[in-house]
Amino acid sequence: MINLKKYRNCFMATLSAVAFFSACSDDSSSSSVNEEFSGLHINASGAKLESFFVGVDGQQILCPGSDSDNLKCTSSGVSISFDVGDSADVVVKAWGNEFFAGKLGADKDRNIDVSLSRLDEFKNTADEASGFTADEGYDAFLKKAYKSSTEIGRSYLVKFIITDFDSKKPVLHLQNTGKHSLHYEFAKKVLKDSRSLSEFESDVYYSTKKKTVAGTLVYYAAQDSMIALTFFPTDKISAELVAKTHRIIESRLQFLNVGTKKNRLYYMPSGSVAESAAEDYADEFKRLDVPVYTHAQIFGDVSLQIMNTGVAYGTLRKFTADELDTAIVSSHDILILETLPAEIPLVAGAISKDAQTPLSHVNLAAKARKTPNIAFNGHELPDSLLALCDSLVKLTVSTTSYTVEKTTLKEAKEYWESLKKEKTILSYDLSEKGFPDFKDLGFNSAGFVGVKAANLAELQKFIPENSPDGFAVPFYHYDNFMSYAQVTESLCLRSQKDCKKEGRSSEICDYIETLCESAVKDDSLPLKKYIAAVTADEKFESDTRTREAVLDNIRYMIRHIPVDEKFGTELDEKVYKIFGETPVRLRSSTNSEDLDEFNGAGLYKSVKATREPKDLPSDEIRKVWASVWSFKAYEERTLWNIDHFSVQMAVAVHGAFIDEAANGVIVTQNIADFSVAGIYVNVQKGEVSITNPENNSRPEIFSIVPAAKGVQKVLLQSSTLSPDEPVLTDSEVTELYGFVEKIQTHFAKLYKKSADELILDIEFKVMGDERELMFKQARPYIL
Repeated sequence: MINLKKYRNCFMATLSAVAFFSACSDDSSSSSVNEEFSGLHINASGAKLESFFVGVDGQQILCPGSDSDNLKCTSSGVSISFDVGDSADVVVKAWGNEFFAGKLGADKDRNIDVSLSRLDEFKNTADEASGFTADEGYDAFLKKAYKSSTEIGRSYLVKFIITDFDSKKPVLHLQNTGKHSLHYEFAKKVLKDSRSLSEFESDVYYSTKKKTVAGTLVYYAAQDSMIALTFFPTDKISAELVAKTHRIIESRLQFLNVGTKKNRLYYMPSGSVAESAAEDYADEFKRLDVPVYTHAQIFGDVSLQIMNTGVAYGTLRKFTADELDTAIVSSHDILILETLPAEIPLVAGAISKDAQTPLSHVNLAAKARKTPNIAFNGHELPDSLLALCDSLVKLTVSTTSYTVEKTTLKEAKEYWESLKKEKTILSYDLSEKGFPDFKDLGFNSAGFVGVKAANLAELQKFIPENSPDGFAVPFYHYDNFMSYAQVTESLCLRSQKDCKKEGRSSEICDYIETLCESAVKDDSLPLKKYIAAVTADEKFESDTRTREAVLDNIRYMIRHIPVDEKFGTELDEKVYKIFGETPVRLRSSTNSEDLDEFNGAGLYKSVKATREPKDLPSDEIRKVWASVWSFKAYEERTLWNIDHFSVQMAVAVHGAFIDEAANGVIVTQNIADFSVAGIYVNVQKGEVSITNPENNSRPEIFSIVPAAKGVQKVLLQSSTLSPDEPVLTDSEVTELYGFVEKIQTHFAKLYKKSADELILDIEFKVMGDERELMFKQARPYIL
């Protein structure tokens, strides 16, 4: 930032022009003007000016400072070394004055005179401010701001209204936005505006000829020393009026710079419509010294992503994604991830080198667990962080920064103890013993088929052409299998061999075999009783590696004990009757997902089944059931003190998605910028996962927000698989938004919430050459 106090003289940062200040005209010690050149002379109503910026016909200079080829700073402004002709396009920015931009005529000696209007002294009340001085700085701005959240962390919003915009004396009102969150409310209460709401909105947002302008100034904590000028996506403000608004506000935020790249007020177009207009006006914005950055440029240029705030205690351990696949970690570990894994086990916190998105699996897990999570967006990890590897540390992540420091075991144990929760025993209904079709299920069927299957059936009811049809295998069949399936001594031996084959130590595998044989006692034992016996072992509770191996043993048993013959035959026949030779998806749907405080996303397994031997639905369903006892699911439920034996698994069965052109995930709130209404979309080409990306691929990320007519897209990140072409066309974006509105409205009634209050996580596919939209999931999203 320019040190304004340093230059208590008659100079001011300028571009190609000579400025004359009446208060300084008798200063004989000033630098002399080269009379060969024309000049631009500034009259600032007799006030002394310390620094200024000047632009003449696109040539620019900041004074005092280094001269350019065509402009030189002088005691009275700037000298000009090129012929300006009869007139020139002039920009003058001098603190304490209204900034000027316009075409001015030159006199016979090719000199140009500029008279600036002196700004009134700024006022600052409990309701508003008219500007901030250099001494007041960012602190004064933040005191008037409303705190919000974006994809790149904390943001601070100050809404503004400019009255008398079309006059020579426009008046800026910087709202105390924490107190007055709405423009109209502020105008009515503070400015005593007599217009009705519809009249106000028509004049301010939808008129192209404006007497009143309203917008929002945004300070992103991750983008230090920059403030964005934004307007509502539906505002019909022209690029020319954006530049005028920028000029009015910039002159009154005197803690910012002019004529530089850093510490600026910049214009950020609100969506694709405004971005297109800004591109067309780019040369003028440059001439007028109006920096312009898109959402994608700002959001993609952040070195530190604050994904989830919080505190964690644990051992700091560093892994690549491949190393993490075989590592045993726990809720007492904090991970440094050199590459993003497909899945992340239960840990105390996460720090990744690679960029994340709010919908990446690592972040979804962190939000569900309420654990801290940060990403360095592809930048190198700090040496100070790496130096703490293998140490017991405390990680603190705030909305703007993070700290990692060594701690004691005593302090860590006290914190871990404070996290313990009351035991939760889940409810379920085992009365449904058939294979009910989606048409016979709906939202209220979650008690016996789980939320995922129930909501999928609900989707099928009201958008049947755009969601998969199928049936469900209720909780009863899992519970029944766990009661009749028998663990035998021979299975104990086979499981021990499998344990070693997967790379565990002989010591652990031999221990598991002994534990297994001890439980069955030369006979056999029903699975449910067997699991109760082996999980009651003291070493299972105390040793993480043993616990992981025991849970793997349980899954082995579930996968290798045959299902009841009658059940298997009926299941396979129903699948064949409905789907023929088409492969199907068997999707997990438990009663331990989408709870008030625990959503369980990504914990359980879904698989494909076909008509091929050993790939039949009656075989593959055991893999879905077995995922109840996966290490990550068990650890996650343990953290939340959920009773494991009350967990039930149902399965949703529908045709597999073949020939995906794209797949995506939607959150029905604009989590990229909560200050703007809309929805948030991640979409990727083909079948490449959004939540668990491979080879560091990144999806296209955008918000869909209102426009003056319909909706528009705010691009935040392009797909690495389609960097030059959007994954969805404009018409597909509009169609997607229409479906989401319909889904949101429908489920809001079922969840007994308003459409604005409910936030859904919706998954969709774009299918085949016809690019048909298909919706495969709608579930509550936990912020």
